[in-house]
Amino acid sequence: MATRIPSAKILTACRAWYNTYLKKLVPYLYIAPALNFIIIFVFYPLARTFQISFYEWNIIRDRQNYVGLENYIRLFFDPNFRQILVQSLIYLLISVFAVVALPILLALLALQLTDKEIDLYQSLMFFPTVIPTSVAALVWVWFYLPTRTGLFNALLHLFGVTQPVQWLTNSATALPAVALVSNWKVMGFHFLIALAGLKAIPRDCLEAAYIDGAHGWSLIRHVILPLFAPTGLFILVITLLQGLEYVFVPIRVMTLGGPANASNNLMYAIYQEGFQFFRAGYASAMSVVMITLFGGFAYLQYRLLDRRVNYDR
Repeated sequence: MATRIPSAKILTACRAWYNTYLKKLVPYLYIAPALNFIIIFVFYPLARTFQISFYEWNIIRDRQNYVGLENYIRLFFDPNFRQILVQSLIYLLISVFAVVALPILLALLALQLTDKEIDLYQSLMFFPTVIPTSVAALVWVWFYLPTRTGLFNALLHLFGVTQPVQWLTNSATALPAVALVSNWKVMGFHFLIALAGLKAIPRDCLEAAYIDGAHGWSLIRHVILPLFAPTGLFILVITLLQGLEYVFVPIRVMTLGGPANASNNLMYAIYQEGFQFFRAGYASAMSVVMITLFGGFAYLQYRLLDRRVNYDR
């Protein structure tokens, strides 16, 4: 005759099994929707891009030929790719000044205003951010017109410059001209972040430092900037990771990467290779290089800069 197991023991065993195994899975059930989204729209495309980079694939012909590391070898021996890397670095250096240092400086100056003046100042600074990028780029095309009807050439003519400047068709001026548009577009958003970070600094710390004799630059350097460091690090990281993305639409509308590739950068070059020349394998190899560079760069930023940031206020 079979021995009956008491129901209490069964319930105890189920509880023990739940506490040992199932309870550990409960947190993952809460993050499952977001995790599925990341897997489908982030990790799978990354893995697929890495796979395609080992193939020669013309999208129109839809024929894939395995070539191994040939796409990567072509990249590192391609002088145009090296030029694009240098220009991408220049874009990022301009962005560090225009949408990191400048917004922080303007936020420090804005704190000297009254509350009503700050509200007006915030609205004016944020206004370019709400303008569609393509519309803003078209307006700036008129500013850069290579005739006296263009705004900038008209202003130069007032100061005696009779020869109009070819802003967008000159290799020396095309890159900074496009970078100016992209940074003008996002500077207001970074300004609001910087202003919010400065306003979050406890007034007790500022008053105590002021009583101890910290004034002017010494107050900013030894009190405000250390307390502002977490916000500043955040602004720097998003700028360096998204700086090339900011300039994509202005390049597309204003220069198409020209003249002679002078205003091109890594992200727009990937778009050209993949969707204009239909070289999916080569574009994927460029994408892998870009992801590796930016991922390593972000890691180095956190390792080198995060040690100097104090998150306790």
